[in-house]
Amino acid sequence: MVKLRLRLLFFLILTVLILFFIIGFIKFYNDIKNYKSYNKILVEGIAVLTGGKGRIDKGIELFKASPNNYLIISGVDKSIKIIEVVPKDILNSNKVFIDRKSETTIDNAEEIIKWSRKNSITNIRIITSDYHMPRSMLILSKKSESLNFFPDPVKSDINIRKNISENFKSLLFLSEEYLKYLFCHLVL
Repeated sequence: MVKLRLRLLFFLILTVLILFFIIGFIKFYNDIKNYKSYNKILVEGIAVLTGGKGRIDKGIELFKASPNNYLIISGVDKSIKIIEVVPKDILNSNKVFIDRKSETTIDNAEEIIKWSRKNSITNIRIITSDYHMPRSMLILSKKSESLNFFPDPVKSDINIRKNISENFKSLLFLSEEYLKYLFCHLVL
């Protein structure tokens, strides 16, 4: 009788945890697909976290529209020739910084914070993919409460309402990103 109650309690707790995960995941998905962009707010800096399609292009586009801003492109792979992804006129600007040290989102955050302090920047527009934005904003805000970060996500083509095979791949990818986000909540 005691073993049966323990099993029932175990399955009840497991069911509740799974439900919390599913509800949280649905909220996470809806948040990334409906992320509020703060693109009308004036900032002194633009920070691009590399790793996804369209991120660098959007950062360069915003920098060209506001050349008085500073620009950091963080996490550029060491094997990439930067001239292939960033126009020469942008590279020659003394307001552009290319970070090749960062390999993780936490590294990105630390480099962005160092860069912002070095250049007396307090308001920073963050450019990254929509699915990566919640974790990026969480890490940045936890690492530096004295700076203001404004998300400007690059919309991804991830859609869990597509056909079953693509849906499964998207679910796995987003579940991994959601787990990383939850992990950051626990450790930061």
